[in-house]
Amino acid sequence: MLDGPDDPDYKKAVSEMTESILQAGEAANWTRSERRHRRGDFPALARGISYGKGQREPMRLVGERQVMMDSLLNQDCFRRVAGFQSSAFATWYPKNHAEHLRLNAELHEKLPHLKRNFENSVYLGMTVNFGPSTWTHVHTDSKNDVRIPCAITTGGRFNHKAGGHLILWDFKLILEFPPGATILLPSALIRHSNLPVAAGETRISVTQYSAGGVRQWLEYGGRTEDEFRQQDPEGFARAWAKRRENYKEGMDLFCTLEQLKSRTV
Repeated sequence: MLDGPDDPDYKKAVSEMTESILQAGEAANWTRSERRHRRGDFPALARGISYGKGQREPMRLVGERQVMMDSLLNQDCFRRVAGFQSSAFATWYPKNHAEHLRLNAELHEKLPHLKRNFENSVYLGMTVNFGPSTWTHVHTDSKNDVRIPCAITTGGRFNHKAGGHLILWDFKLILEFPPGATILLPSALIRHSNLPVAAGETRISVTQYSAGGVRQWLEYGGRTEDEFRQQDPEGFARAWAKRRENYKEGMDLFCTLEQLKSRTV
């Protein structure tokens, strides 16, 4: 759990981001389906580069809510928080971060028109949980890249000693998660949720992550699975057989505490 840099301007950025999210959420005319989804009963919107649902290639998310998301993410307070999240990723997961830089370079080579949400962040996507009292169900984010830990930052006015705790179910841990704090979490692998806050309190969160489908598209030579299978049956067979061993490569990217202390990565 990271409190953020010892910088009053950063704390101000978190406060400004939080107020912008709460105001935007209050002004939005949310539909019933937007208010209730598998992760909880609160509005949440994503912005960034993704791949799936029959797409031929990675693309930026579209939809009528994206104008609203752009107005939020274009604010400097979001850029500041996103930059800290990405810097924390580089510090605590250096090999994973280097891998992400490689993927970004490959993606840019193939699709140079695609732009990330923030120039100061390696992540491809951000989701905003509008609250005003964000309380998530137990879940994993299975479409995220399993090798890339997502970065979650909270905001709001709540007593973090009494509510808003992060629960890591597989580790049987309950962690205090105060406003303005950030945690790096392999959310595609670990079941997690958070406790509700008290009546009258507010809690929002923003999460940066990268879609696992983008990695797959790149590993398939910049094509869909069907295209790969049809155009290169032998190569597809080799790639499919290798899937069982891919987890070992992914595990090697995660550093031990001793490696981080000595920076022998």
